[in-house]
Amino acid sequence: MFFAKLHPLIVHFPVGLLVSGALFEFYGKVSKEEAVEVAGRFNVRLGFWCALPVFAVGFLGMLSLENTQKFQDFLGNHLMAAFATVLFFLLALLISRYGGGRFQFGYYFFLGLGLVSVLTTGFFGGELVHRFGVSTPGFIN
Repeated sequence: MFFAKLHPLIVHFPVGLLVSGALFEFYGKVSKEEAVEVAGRFNVRLGFWCALPVFAVGFLGMLSLENTQKFQDFLGNHLMAAFATVLFFLLALLISRYGGGRFQFGYYFFLGLGLVSVLTTGFFGGELVHRFGVSTPGFIN
């Protein structure tokens, strides 16, 4: 249960980095402001690397939960969206690193998918905490 209580406390830092980074990159690209785009790229990379241990803590927390029948659908959607988030940002970073600038559309495509998936993950995570009380003091495991 320790990991289930820890996950909601630490998840907001990488989420903030990934969301702000993706938005900064899109804004910097459209407005042709290189400094904003570079700041966004930094946030995306730092957010991705910070998201990996948070993902592991969340997965361990999920394994420690019992009696998940009433929120099983939300938990499954949260997990699938979290997997998608890590995958999409990983693909974007791999394209950025090894694409040599030739696959710029693919980079922004996966960056956009990553942005949507991290917001979706947050929605389902918020529902788990606020609607079902998962990992809150009143939660009975």
